[in-house]
Formats: sequence, C-alpha cells, structure tokens
Amino acid sequence: MAARGLSHRLSHRPPTHPLHIHPSNPKRSIWSLASSDLKEVGASLRERGYAMVDSAVNSETASCLREEIEALKAKRILYKNATHIVGRNGGVEYLEKANIFEWDSKHPRWKECSGDTPTLQSIHRDPTLLTSLTQAIRIPDLTLSSQTLKVQFNAGKGGCFPIHYDTDAGVDGRVITAILYLNSDWNPGDGGELALYPFPLPTIKVEPISGRLALFSSALMPHRVLPSNVSRHCLTLWLSRPQEESQSEARAKAKETEREAVRRVLAQGNTPSWEAMMEPEVRKLIAKGMLKQEWRASIEQAHVGGDPRQIALTAHDKNVEVIEKIFKNSLEALRGDVNGWQLSQRGLRWLQ
Repeated sequence: MAARGLSHRLSHRPPTHPLHIHPSNPKRSIWSLASSDLKEVGASLRERGYAMVDSAVNSETASCLREEIEALKAKRILYKNATHIVGRNGGVEYLEKANIFEWDSKHPRWKECSGDTPTLQSIHRDPTLLTSLTQAIRIPDLTLSSQTLKVQFNAGKGGCFPIHYDTDAGVDGRVITAILYLNSDWNPGDGGELALYPFPLPTIKVEPISGRLALFSSALMPHRVLPSNVSRHCLTLWLSRPQEESQSEARAKAKETEREAVRRVLAQGNTPSWEAMMEPEVRKLIAKGMLKQEWRASIEQAHVGGDPRQIALTAHDKNVEVIEKIFKNSLEALRGDVNGWQLSQRGLRWLQ
C-alpha cells in the first residue's frame, strides 16, 4: 500500500499560516508547513503512528540540502552506517550496512563544518517541528524539547536498512522520527522506499520524493528502507522529550512495565483480549513474531556477510523463538483473523 492518501491531500494546499530559521532570514522558518495541515498530521500520528507531508520544504531548500550532503561526501566526512552488536561477554561487533553513509549533529566535526553546511545547520536549529508538533499531537504531558539531525547518503547498489525500531522505552527520549527526502529525480523502480509496519494495520510504502516529510513513532513503529537501485539523499530529525530520570532508572521502569503487560496477556490463557495484546510493550513483541520471516530476510539483505551478520541472525532467531513460546495463543489468534484485527485498530497508543 503506497502512502498516497494523506500526503496527496496535504501537498496541494498552499500554506495558510506559514510557521515561524532560514539560512538567509533567521525570522523565517525553513519549513513550509500550514497550521491546518499540522492538525491532520497530529491526528494521524496519534491514531496511526505515522503521517506524511509533501512539499515540506521548497525545491530551493531541498537542492541546497542535497548539495551540502554531496560536499560532505566529497570531503570524506560521511562515515559508514553500522549496527553495534553487544555479545554475551560484553564485546562489541560492528555490523556494517552496504552503501549507506551518514553524518550527524553529535559528530565532533559538526560545528567545524558549519561553513559548508549552512542549510543543514539552520534546519537543526529551527524549532518549528518541535513546537508545532507538540501542539498538534495534543497528548497531555508530552512536550518535544530537543532534536538530533542525521544526514544520509545511500549509494544505491541495493543499499537498504533492515526492519527495526529507532528506540526503546527507557533508552532515550526520542518520540518522533521525521525523514525529509531530497531526491528530485526519483522514479518508480528506483527503489529506496520507506516501509512502515503499523501492526496490526497493513504495510505502508513511502516513495522518497524530494520535499516529502515522513513522520512516525520512534519507539513503536517497525520500519525499514527497501533496496535502492540509485543514489539517494535524505536527512532525519529525531524529536525528543525531556528525560527526567537517569537512563538506568528509565530502563528498569520500562522493563518492569513490559513484564506487567506480558503477565496480563498470559493471565488470560487461551483467549487473550485484543486490548491486552495491543498494549504497546506487547504489540512490539508480537509484531516481531508476525513479521519474523520478512524481518530475518531484511537483516540478510541490508548487511555485509560475515560473522557479525550471522550473530545478528542468530540473535533474531532466538528472540523470535522466545516470543513464539510466550505468545503462542496470541500469535495463533492473530494469524487466524488478521483482517478482523485490522478492523479493531481504534484506540492503539503510538506515542509515549
């Protein structure tokens, strides 16, 4: 299912109230967003876990961002993307993704390169998404207070990402992932689409068209990038809430919340309720069980072969084995009536 509906409607209305750090004019936002659109975006994020906006920046801004990423690439500042895998003995393996290169605002050379990246620096400083989405989402006690930026160059040749979540509860304060695409000449067949898995709803495929902004839940939306046949540019902003607890305290609290949610499902025996299975902590686990084959294939597809990839595949298989053992009844119920569960998706929590 392609992401046509919401993004198509949002792309053809001129901004009625442009939001108020543009490279040449600090009083003007770099984003081209309308207040009326943001209400629809907020509702979609709350109810579906994702939203799309076309023409989120103008073509001139998109071109500047693309050129700045190319300049970083020419200076060999971009680094290879790699997943860090921590083994049982505490050792770390680096699982590289083929043909994916990145750079982010936490990099030691971020400020050093400010002269070559004025538009990237401006979009990183621009608070528009933080303030406007906090208002649009309308979730009590949820305030987006900081953002991290990462630029990405996909060299093509099949470069892709496996299915994953951007974060887990207790790891950090990331709430929303916002990906801005910068591919002016993208065509069907070029690949590199974003696939979202808003379980139990059907998969959504987002075409990486220049100016399109894809937003989704950082902690609760499984997603991947499909293999790209051509070079591809984008940037990602992670919008975060304040962290009031230490990371260790937050992780311990999140782990206990997960255990309690799992206990509630198991206590219901052979007929667990939809409400219990769709609790965010349980839904994440069940989604991996439902997507196990596609998830495993995406790990193989995205990474260079060798011992680190095999470690990742083994970890996935063991994880799925545990999930299937714990949620045997839940998975059987879902597999037996997927369409019925999709019709019952109202009330799911996507942002936390």
